[in-house]
Amino acid sequence: MDSDTLKIIQISDTHLFAQDGQSLLGVPTQESLDAVIESIKREAGAFDMVIHSGDLTQDYARLSYIRVAEMVSQLNAPIYCVPGNHDDPKLMADVYPHERMMNDKHILHKTWQIILLDSHKHHAVYGYLADKELAHLEHCLSSYPNHHALIVFHHQPMPVGSRWLDELGLQNADDFWKLVTRFKNVKTVLFGHVHQVFEQEVHGVKCYSAPSTCFQFKRHQDEFGIEKLSPGFRWIHLHEDGRIETGVIRVDHYVGEFEGQSKGY
Repeated sequence: MDSDTLKIIQISDTHLFAQDGQSLLGVPTQESLDAVIESIKREAGAFDMVIHSGDLTQDYARLSYIRVAEMVSQLNAPIYCVPGNHDDPKLMADVYPHERMMNDKHILHKTWQIILLDSHKHHAVYGYLADKELAHLEHCLSSYPNHHALIVFHHQPMPVGSRWLDELGLQNADDFWKLVTRFKNVKTVLFGHVHQVFEQEVHGVKCYSAPSTCFQFKRHQDEFGIEKLSPGFRWIHLHEDGRIETGVIRVDHYVGEFEGQSKGY
């Protein structure tokens, strides 16, 4: 990470199983993740790190976490991750670091800091930032007030325009934003969970999701639905002066058998 520009790849919602060949809503999640990894190799150019924004696994298995780490380590860069609602944070902390998958919660790079938070709520699909997570966030922002800040967690901290998904976002988003707005160095938030591309500025902070590496949720829907869009990844360039460039690249085909009538997973 010697360049003045910090180059990041964001992947999300891989939902990998312990055994190869398993599918979710018609998508073989390992095959789909493989397609995204190959796309990153071909199209992303040079990058400094990979951030996985949660739901690494579908079955909470130790072997699943090992397999995710080994697959993404093909990208030859450090990988940082946060837990999603389909994850087991204690098991993640036990398995990682493994291969190139790290468990760091604070990363410094020249004029930037990256703060990784756990929004997982035990036995819940919605997200919640516990007091210790908010304290960690406040400590990092207070300790490095001259570093631009990027914050990462799984659950969306604002409505995305789908009623069912908005009920499953970050339940204490008001607490998060009340804290964040005290600090002018917060530039951007990355999240997963929504299985779609979403971009919005909130309180002057740019917020971005990444597409899932498997199936995509239909946008602007009251009820659950999936959309026949191919998987992909987000690239983010963080410039020394605080500017952000980002975009999304998808693989050129839908991976698996589209199950358009699915009602959930």
